[in-house]
Amino acid sequence: MDLQRAPTTLDDVRLAIFRQHTQLTQLIDELEGHAMAVLGGGERAALNEAIDLLDTRFVRHLEYEEAHLARWLPQTDADQSLRAGHDEQRLTMRGLVHDRNVFADRRTLARAVLAVVHHLRKYMADEDAGLRALR
Repeated sequence: MDLQRAPTTLDDVRLAIFRQHTQLTQLIDELEGHAMAVLGGGERAALNEAIDLLDTRFVRHLEYEEAHLARWLPQTDADQSLRAGHDEQRLTMRGLVHDRNVFADRRTLARAVLAVVHHLRKYMADEDAGLRALR
């Protein structure tokens, strides 16, 4: 994940976030593939691992945005909106990890994963549009 370089401009931050989104999208695609495999009768071990990996990387991504993007937002309300959105995303990921631990039926977990995948893709698409508009 592109977290090493300290950004100095809005363009640096935007580029780093777009790269992170690309990497997260790849993980989301893999997670979706594992969920579809489970629905097709496959085992859930790879799905569990994909959930853990996405959770770790996604939380790091949110922390990066909070540390580097907030200063470029035009107003306090936007910063609060960013943090509120991130709180929602953290709850979504925490819920998925919880579901992984409590759902005995692998197909139920796979369906929950697919719902989260849809939610995360929409979130990142909306955020990308907002980042492109930010000046």
